[in-house]
Amino acid sequence: MRLILLTLALCALALPALADGSARKCVRTFDLRNYESIDDYHVLITGRTNAELYLVTMRRSCRDIGNSTRLVTSFANKRTCPPFAEFIQTEDDLCPVQWIQSVKTREQALALAKKDMDARARAKGK
Repeated sequence: MRLILLTLALCALALPALADGSARKCVRTFDLRNYESIDDYHVLITGRTNAELYLVTMRRSCRDIGNSTRLVTSFANKRTCPPFAEFIQTEDDLCPVQWIQSVKTREQALALAKKDMDARARAKGK
């Protein structure tokens, strides 16, 4: 994993996501350490320990997030609540956040990201 270079401190203790997979509750944002790009819409962020994992979902495709050597966030050491007005910035794009949710494992994050991408594909096909 690559280190996140933060302009402001980033995410940690999130309240549990609702059954629909969305994070409709507030998230305390501070002290994130690493990130892994899952796809153009999703980033998995590690908190203070490897057990603190957060799936960040973008509102739209985020250009070159998989190739970016650093991410900058608008998250501050505060409580972040929906609707999220925060963003993640790559070297080439400013990506608005749709939601942030706590996940227990990388596999859970991958499954939620796949479910979201399938829903986006279905919505695009209508």
